[in-house]
Amino acid sequence: MAFLKKYAFQIALVCLILLMGCYLLYMYVLKDDAPFTMSQPAPSFALTDVDGNAVSLESTNGKARIVYFYFASCPDVCPPTTFLLAQVQDMLREKGELGTEVELISITFDPETDTPEVIKDFAERTGAEMEGWSFLRGENKEEMIELARNFGVAVIYDEKNETFYHNNVISIVDADGNIREWINGSPNIEAGDPDITKEDIYNRISKLY
Repeated sequence: MAFLKKYAFQIALVCLILLMGCYLLYMYVLKDDAPFTMSQPAPSFALTDVDGNAVSLESTNGKARIVYFYFASCPDVCPPTTFLLAQVQDMLREKGELGTEVELISITFDPETDTPEVIKDFAERTGAEMEGWSFLRGENKEEMIELARNFGVAVIYDEKNETFYHNNVISIVDADGNIREWINGSPNIEAGDPDITKEDIYNRISKLY
């Protein structure tokens, strides 16, 4: 009993990661390419972009959205996944759908470190542009971690090493504010999972309009 109380949070996090892994296995390995079967309300949020403008879930309704949680000092998955989304941004721009049919939203886990200047540098390094793409931050990491978990992202902050551990999830949200799908941004290539491409993400989001 003492063990369970001491490690309750870690056990819950592992269970959440396993559940997400089962969902992603089903979505990308076991099922055929079929219409969306998932629809759950996305958590509401009210944050600010790098220019200090207020942005909320409701203010972006009317467009499909690609939502991604990250932190700028991430040593592994966040930069390449943001670069991949930058390629999706290019595709949407070429098709005339960026900002009209689709908006990209990136939300930092770490607003205390990720100042607007840090975020702008991160965006530039990963090929992201602010056109049709909102890079958002809140007041503190605790609120952002809770928001990410409500979006289905398993994340934990390591106080000792001052870093975040999280699964690499891209959320697809429809124009009415419902999460329709989670995309695994880091498939296990060594286990035979297919790599995720810009076309894969575009094909999923374009089914919403």
